Formats: sequence, C-alpha cells, structure tokens
Amino acid sequence: MIKNQAEEIRSYLLAKIPVHPKNIVAKASKAFSCSRTTVHRHLNRLIRDGEIIKSGMTRQAQYYLKTEKNKAVLVLLKPEVEEYKVWKKNFLQDFETLPKNIFDICQYGFTEMLNNAIDHSEGTSVVIDTEWDASSVNIGLSDDGIGIFKKIKNNLNLEDERESALHLSKGKFTTDPENHTGEGIFFTSRAFDDFFITSKGISYVRTNHDQDWFVESAGGSKLDGTRLEMSIRLDSKRKLQEVFKEFTEEDSEGIPKFDKTHILVQLSKLGDERYVSRSQARRICLGLEKFKHVVLDFKGISTVGQGFVDEVFRVFQSKHPNIKITYSNANEDVRFMIERSLPEEQ
Repeated sequence: MIKNQAEEIRSYLLAKIPVHPKNIVAKASKAFSCSRTTVHRHLNRLIRDGEIIKSGMTRQAQYYLKTEKNKAVLVLLKPEVEEYKVWKKNFLQDFETLPKNIFDICQYGFTEMLNNAIDHSEGTSVVIDTEWDASSVNIGLSDDGIGIFKKIKNNLNLEDERESALHLSKGKFTTDPENHTGEGIFFTSRAFDDFFITSKGISYVRTNHDQDWFVESAGGSKLDGTRLEMSIRLDSKRKLQEVFKEFTEEDSEGIPKFDKTHILVQLSKLGDERYVSRSQARRICLGLEKFKHVVLDFKGISTVGQGFVDEVFRVFQSKHPNIKITYSNANEDVRFMIERSLPEEQ
C-alpha cells in the first residue's frame, strides 16, 4: 500500500472513530476497498502512537480518540451533590465498554472516593480527571479541603500527620462512624494496580503488583487539600469480589463480614525510629479491636524489640483474646523475638 493511502486510512479512522466506535473496521474496509486485517494494522499503529484507545476484545472491541476519554470535571461540593449522578453524567459512558471486572473496580473506586470528598474533605469543590492510554486508565480527584492526613491527625489527637496513613491502611477507620464504615479506601487501594494519596507534602502509596506500601515526602505544593490517584491496567484480571472475599470472614451466623485486616508494620515508623518501642506497637494496635483476624506484615523489618512484641502479642492479645493475630514476611530474627515472647499456651 502506498504511503499516501496509509496516511489517508489513518486520517479517516481518526475522523470517523467518534461516529462509529463499534463498527469502524467495517466502515474503513468498505471505504478503501481493503481487508479488515489492513484496517486493524492501522488501528494498532494509532494505538501505539497514543492517538486512540481500544476497549474490549474481538467483536466487542470499540475505539475512542484519546482526547475523548481524557477529561477534567469540576464538581462543587454542595449538599445535594451525589457521587453516582456525577459518575453517570460525566464518566459512565467512557467506562461501560471495559471488561466487567475492570468496570466494577473503576465504578466502585470512583464513587467511594468521591463520596469521601463530599462527606469528609470540608472543601468546596473537587476536580475529577481521567487519563487513558493504550494499556491503562488513571482516575484522579483533587479537593480543596482540610487534607486527609490532617483531619485524621485532629480526629485521633495524633502528634504526627504521617501516622495517619497507618490508621488509614487498617480499614474500618472513619472520622464519621455514624454514617460510614471506613471500608472505602481499604478496598479501593487493594482493587486498583496503583493507589496514591497526597496531602500537604505527605504521600501514602500502595502498588499492588509487588504488594508494596509506603509513606514518603511529596515534593511540590504543600497546600491544604487532598490529591488521590488510582490506576488499573485495561487487561487486569483482578475482580472486586475476590478483593472483598480475601478480608471477609463469616460470623457465628454464617454471615460474611469485613473482619480481617492486613497491616504493614513498616508504616508505624516515624522518622528515624526503630521497631523496638511500645509506643509504636500501640500505634499499630489502635482500632484493631474492631477486627477478628489481624495479619501483621513484617516486610522490610530487620529486627524488633521485646517491648514492641510484648505490647502486641501479650498485652493487646490478653485484652482481646477473641482476636486472632498472625504474622507474615518475618525474617528469622523477627520470628525468634515473636515466638520467645508468646505466652506458653500459644
């Protein structure tokens, strides 16, 4: 095929995709009297060049201009605003052609995080933006409120805003327990591939491909407000129900409940602290009475002190004997300290 005709086909595709997202292959094949394979080759070229996005597979495939999907929408946080109506009006059509498992995750994360901004941010507005590329979609929300870490710090009377990320990661934490369960961020951060919260120079980051969580200083603006981003690959196989199931256990009546949490011990570290103090253990234990099963993840921890272990596995456990405390990713030194400190009956 001569170069000019190839350029004509790609120009045609860019012009007609907004009109015929579902049957653009048939339209272009007929218009240029060429095979569907030829059209697919040019579509793939446009995908690689970042000009269009493909959603769905085989006969369910649809194509969109990248600029069509990339949006920034300002939402005023008035009393009557509802998260699902914002989703349905501005974003539903962009996401509904995705595979069901990815659509479910995106809809859940979007509505949960927007609801958080509406009910907790104390702001006047939030900007919601979406950024699509050939392999993934990113959803971002930026509000002008008090800042999530500052709000948690004030609510729990913490000394350091960095500690807020630890409590946020546990689940079942909310500054409004009468109206919220505190599950939204816990499950959203585990459903997406990557999850970021930044506020006033502090970032809480979770990357699920390597099960890594960390808190770091964020460069740039330290203005009040919260910036949240969540992204997922368009070929992800993760299912929202499986994420729920991992942390759900049946109660005495056989009813599934969110009763299990997974805590990265490393998040209890503030500054240059080592993992030896009872105060760090108390940070971890705060709020755990809400759960029936607690998994402490010692990834990245080289050693722990006797006071730390005693506070968790003896003091807290004796106060809450019905809570099952287990641990993972402990090296030999950490495992030795834990096992030597456990009561004999354990």
